[in-house]
Amino acid sequence: MPVGRDLSAGTVNSVSNEAPELPANGRARLEELFRADPLMDQLGAELLTWSPGVATVQATVQVSHTNFLGGGHGGILFSLGDIAMSFASNGYGRQAVATQIDISYHRGVGPGDLVIATVTEISRTRRFGHHRVELKVNERLVATATGTTYRTDEWHFGAEVWPDEWREKY
Repeated sequence: MPVGRDLSAGTVNSVSNEAPELPANGRARLEELFRADPLMDQLGAELLTWSPGVATVQATVQVSHTNFLGGGHGGILFSLGDIAMSFASNGYGRQAVATQIDISYHRGVGPGDLVIATVTEISRTRRFGHHRVELKVNERLVATATGTTYRTDEWHFGAEVWPDEWREKY
């Protein structure tokens, strides 16, 4: 189990594969917020699943997503990974923003390919989240990425939506 140390608070936060149970009202509101993502809509992408620290989105590569060579533009893969990472990192209710993403492309994609981007949290401290991104077509890895998010002190919909115990833990 990866462990992160938050030096500002003097605590160690473990990241497990078990998704914490979100407060119901917060989960419903985050779900609505995520599904209204303008770029996701523009790309024709779909949010498949999410919970704090993990998310999966998919999109079919369109001709408008190709480069001058006719293959899928790297930007479509990057964008799908970035969208999924934003849902995973904001899934705790705390506002988080990407500070860095490194992506490696392993295989080309083309029009008609269904790309599935899955993000898993590697570690999390009070201030930073680190994520692994896998992008696949037909279970075949086409790109991987790692990313870091900065976790602000702001909470989606206001701190009062999130119980004290939740805010202290996440």
